[in-house]
Amino acid sequence: MLRALVGALLGLVVVWLVTAASDEGQLTVGARAGRTLPLAPLCSAVGVALALGTARVRQESRAFEALGRSPVETGRAAALGAALPSVVIAALILAVPSVDVGAFYPRPARGDTFVSTGSGFESPTLGVRVDAAGDVHPLEGEPPPPDAELPRGARLAAAAATGLAGLALALVTARAALRTSLLDDRARRRMRAAAFAEGCTCAVLTLVAFQAAAARIAPASLAVLPPAALLALALARLWWGRLGAGGRRLA
Repeated sequence: MLRALVGALLGLVVVWLVTAASDEGQLTVGARAGRTLPLAPLCSAVGVALALGTARVRQESRAFEALGRSPVETGRAAALGAALPSVVIAALILAVPSVDVGAFYPRPARGDTFVSTGSGFESPTLGVRVDAAGDVHPLEGEPPPPDAELPRGARLAAAAATGLAGLALALVTARAALRTSLLDDRARRRMRAAAFAEGCTCAVLTLVAFQAAAARIAPASLAVLPPAALLALALARLWWGRLGAGGRRLA
């Protein structure tokens, strides 16, 4: 569990560094976090793969399997450890308003605007006013919240999708990494291909749902459905794996 957690955290650090090195600079910590956090579920999947992909772990899994414990149950702890950062990040997105969730809802880039007031110009996007003499003054009042231009429920949907996708991808990856030893090579390849296809399908559908919400043609809650469905499928497989292991022990 600890190894998977460390792997997921290292993945997040790498994504953060790449984002910070490739952005336009002068961004707040919340804006940089908003650009990094959508990839947290992918880091959870990478953490599981790093933790369960070693030869030692596979040998331990076969030993537990000989005692009647399914590989799915063996990889459950690693999946939960790798999914923990995604769940914590989901809670932070929901609880901290300064975290910008605009990266979840891609939109065309918009420049700063200035509006003529007769005696000068005002920029609501920059929060400044330029008078006739050219002096710059801050606008009075509170600046608009970062979620002002996002669809209703955007923050809640982003948090829920991140947490659910982290759990789902971690469980799916654990199942593909620790497969039953009795499977032949063809069945193992099919299992890995199915896990890859399920993860890609979930990611594409979630991305399309977020884009549809950004275009105001679908509610933001639609983006929660793909990771929720994948998590339900992963939990159902875990449940059936436990039932199968219990049946073998009784036999």
